[in-house]
Amino acid sequence: MSKPSRSPQLRVADRVNLVKNTARALTNRGIFHLTAENQHCDGRKLLISGKSLVTFGSCSYLGLETDVRLKTASCEAVLRYGTQFPSSRAYVSAPLYTRLEAALSRIFEGRPLTVASTTSLGHMAALPVMVTERDAVLYDLFVHASVQAVLPTLREQGSTCEAVPHNRLDLLESRARELAATHDRVFYLCDGIYSMHGDHVDVPGLYSLLDRLPQLHAYIDDAHGMAFAGRRGAGSVLGVHGGHERAVVVLSMAKAMGAAGAVIVTPTEELKEAIFSCGGTMIFSGPMQPALLGAAVASAEILASPEIDALQAEVMERIQLFDDLARREGLRVSGSPTTPIRFMEVGAEETAMDVATELQSAGYFVNIAVFPAVARGHAGIRLVFTRNHTREDVAGLVGALSRAVQPRPPQNSAAALVVAPGRTFTLSERRP
Repeated sequence: MSKPSRSPQLRVADRVNLVKNTARALTNRGIFHLTAENQHCDGRKLLISGKSLVTFGSCSYLGLETDVRLKTASCEAVLRYGTQFPSSRAYVSAPLYTRLEAALSRIFEGRPLTVASTTSLGHMAALPVMVTERDAVLYDLFVHASVQAVLPTLREQGSTCEAVPHNRLDLLESRARELAATHDRVFYLCDGIYSMHGDHVDVPGLYSLLDRLPQLHAYIDDAHGMAFAGRRGAGSVLGVHGGHERAVVVLSMAKAMGAAGAVIVTPTEELKEAIFSCGGTMIFSGPMQPALLGAAVASAEILASPEIDALQAEVMERIQLFDDLARREGLRVSGSPTTPIRFMEVGAEETAMDVATELQSAGYFVNIAVFPAVARGHAGIRLVFTRNHTREDVAGLVGALSRAVQPRPPQNSAAALVVAPGRTFTLSERRP
């Protein structure tokens, strides 16, 4: 989830109580803190409180978590290496790491990379090694909470850390130039694909800014882009736009890849070595375990093959179908045509609860988004699309949404699609 951006600051105790009370209300409505009751999971349906629901809450965009090749590789890894490999990678790595990093190297065209146990632990390893007390950090207001969680450590090191408005590269440039006058380097932290509203960073614009301002460096969390987007599934940044000599990209193997762990792709071998050897969570946290290493290897080999193009195309067909049907129904949603995430803001949290409850009654599970995932008063419904969805699933969801939400009047017979603050496009205009 992204951290809230526009809510007034609360005292810690008040914030905890607010979130706790909200969680309790959501749980009482049967839309939060749930446990699936499936005896068998197919990636498409969840059994919740005895009711079978088509889920639009899965981030396994390619549906690989149920692929027999991943399941077989996972089982074989356990039989060969045991349920765990209980050693820090600072001392010794499990045998499958060699195969995984070789497959990932093919995906990322030989760029230097290392693997972390989770994306969060990857951020905790990389950023404190990269950023010094002589540097400044500018972070997008919507950058993922796992990135923002490292900011206290950077501040404790003596680094200046400031937020910049979401996706405003013009304001980033002006502030970065000011900070560059008093700091050695300026780091910009952002997401490749933003996990709540489904928009994305302007990579060409960011790379152009890096070229114009030599002291600026970029650190991009592309967790939702891995496997879903780009050549060989290399993500919405590296797989589409290539790399930059001053950009680090971190990607998750726990979403579209159907496995676990994270990949930290660096512009130099020297930086990769520094993160692997000096990153605190690389030294003191446990490694990926054999079952998930086996699944990650099998998934990476699929991504490195021609099969990935067809898998990605199947997901995009579902997304484009939703966009077409939502336009016809006059539904107002946010997102980008090149991401698998859509967001429908409804405003009040109680309204969002009502919508989520009604969708469950209609047979659809969705993610409700309330504070602190979004700012207070901007609650909504988050939808994500996978290969597991059928055309009938998508059409049924749109119909249920149309009944659950009072549609806003469409402009020029096309539903408005908000892709960034201050910029509104329509579903018809945004299609190539």
